[in-house]
Amino acid sequence: MKPEVVLVVDVETAGGFGSPLVYDLGIVAVERRSGRVVAAHSLIVHDVFFGRADDMRTAYYACKVPTYYRGIRRGEHKVVRLWTAWRIVRDLMEKHNITRVYAYNAKFDWNALDNTLRKISHRRGVTFFPKNTQICDIWHMACQTFMKSRNYRKFCAEHGFVSEAGNYRTSAEVAYAYLTNNPTYTEPHTGLEDVHIERAILHKIIRRKQRVDERIVHNPWRIPQVAA
Repeated sequence: MKPEVVLVVDVETAGGFGSPLVYDLGIVAVERRSGRVVAAHSLIVHDVFFGRADDMRTAYYACKVPTYYRGIRRGEHKVVRLWTAWRIVRDLMEKHNITRVYAYNAKFDWNALDNTLRKISHRRGVTFFPKNTQICDIWHMACQTFMKSRNYRKFCAEHGFVSEAGNYRTSAEVAYAYLTNNPTYTEPHTGLEDVHIERAILHKIIRRKQRVDERIVHNPWRIPQVAA
């Protein structure tokens, strides 16, 4: 029996949080249980990165734009039209019979991809992923597992990963810092680099062989705040 292959995605966006437009899409097809990478792509969406200069100035990590230009020149990213990115993802999913897509804070990535497709195509109701795709949230999974541990809360308290309201932080950056015991770790905030981090977090969770709810839920960060 062939191992199940899943897709892990991460996006970087412009245009604000109300109507995010994806300019950087990192995707990794990976064997769910072993963590073996089957395929990986770093896609720069031409329609947004080059076609919407005003929106790019509002990008949360606009300061990284020069880094992208250098990466494009070095061949680290592939510049494609949005429909090409859509086709690359669809073909990859069809080739490997992928029905599950994972992301950290998956609701944001999912909505951003759908919003970008609808804005660029001017077609209402179109979806980036096939209709039968199961969208799974690594953030929710992390909050149900290692983030509930005393060790995680101790790590957060010792290294200042606690909000002003006294809540333990649950970002992918903090999750990876904890899992690698590297409190000074800083997330690159480029699609493919971040997606490899999220893939590593997912694999750590799966290796625990602990039953978890993979669905998107509202405010999963509340789960670890309850003392074990």
